[in-house]
Amino acid sequence: MTKKSDNRKDKPVVSSDDDIEISGDVNDSVVIHGDGNVIHIVEADDDEPSGKEPDVDGKKKSNTAIIVALIGLLGTIITVVTSLAEKGVFAPPTPTSLPAIVFTETHLPTSTPTDTPTPEWTETPIPATETPIPLTATAVPVALGEDWVAGCVSKLWVPYPSTVTLTDRGNGCWREPVNNFSAENGDLDFLYERNGRGSPEIFGLFAPLPDSGTLTLTIRLSDLNNADLWMGVFAEPDVTSKGLLLAIPNGDVKRRTVLHKDPVTYETIQGTVSLNQGNGYSISFVFTDLYVRGRVNPNVYMTNQFPLQTDTKWLFLGYKGLNGSYRIEGTFLNFTLTP
Repeated sequence: MTKKSDNRKDKPVVSSDDDIEISGDVNDSVVIHGDGNVIHIVEADDDEPSGKEPDVDGKKKSNTAIIVALIGLLGTIITVVTSLAEKGVFAPPTPTSLPAIVFTETHLPTSTPTDTPTPEWTETPIPATETPIPLTATAVPVALGEDWVAGCVSKLWVPYPSTVTLTDRGNGCWREPVNNFSAENGDLDFLYERNGRGSPEIFGLFAPLPDSGTLTLTIRLSDLNNADLWMGVFAEPDVTSKGLLLAIPNGDVKRRTVLHKDPVTYETIQGTVSLNQGNGYSISFVFTDLYVRGRVNPNVYMTNQFPLQTDTKWLFLGYKGLNGSYRIEGTFLNFTLTP
C-alpha cells in the first residue's frame, strides 16, 4: 500500500480580528469560516474515492483537528467578548435616581403643665481680678458747741433759705463762708452788705436741739445798719413755722433793746428797755418737749412759756435785711448747751 505524501502546510496563526477565517488544504479535517458571530463548519474534500471508509488514524486526525479548531474558536470568542467589555458594550445601565422621600414628623399635642417650675438658683462667682471699689467714709458732723472752737461750722447747721447751696469740707464741717457765716477763734462771725434797692430778706443757719436743755450765747455787734439781728427756737427749720423769736432792732449798737416778736406778723409782743452792749448781749433759751422760753441775762427779761410740742426743735441764728441797702456785722460767741 502506497503511503500518501504529506502535503500539509503550516496552519495560519489565529488572531483576535473581528473577521475570522480559518481555511486550508487539510486532509481528513474540516474547514471553519468565521464571519462576525457566525461560524460555518464545512467538511473537507475527501481525496479517497467515495464509498471508501477512512481508516482509524484518519478519524483520529479528523477529531483532533475539530478539537483544535473549537479551542481556537473559543479563544477568539473570549478575545472578542473581552474587547467588547473594554469598550463598554456590556456596561451595566446607569441606575435611575429615585425621588427623595421626605419623612414629615408629626408631633402629638402635649399637655401644658399648670405648675410653673421654680428656677434654679445659679451663683455667679466674682472674678478674682475685679478691682475693689474703695469705700468713702462719711465724716460724722462735729457736735454743736465744739465746732466753733475747732474753727468749723458743723454740718449739723442747715442754711436758710434752703435754696442756698453749701459745700462739704469732708471733715464733718461745711466749707466757709456758710451763708455769710464763718467760724474762727471759737466764734461765729457774720458780715454782709447790700447796696441799692431791695426787698426785705432773711438769711441764717438752723441747728437741731435735744429734747430739753438750756442754750446760752453772747452777741457782739459792730454794725446794725437797716438790719435786725434774729435769734429763736422753731418747730421746723423755717422762720415761717411756729416758734419763739427774739430780735435786736437796727440802730446804734452801743445801746439796743431786745424784743419778743411774732415771726409771721413781725409785731412786737414784749421787750426790754434800752441796754448797754458792753461785752455783748447775753441771751438764753430754756426748752422742754412742751415749751420754750426766752431770757435776757442777767435776769433782765424773760418771756412767757411758748407752747412748742414737737419731736425736734430748731435753733435759728441770723438776720433780716430791711428795704433798700443795709449792712450787718457781728459775732456769736460763748456758745454753751446744757441738758
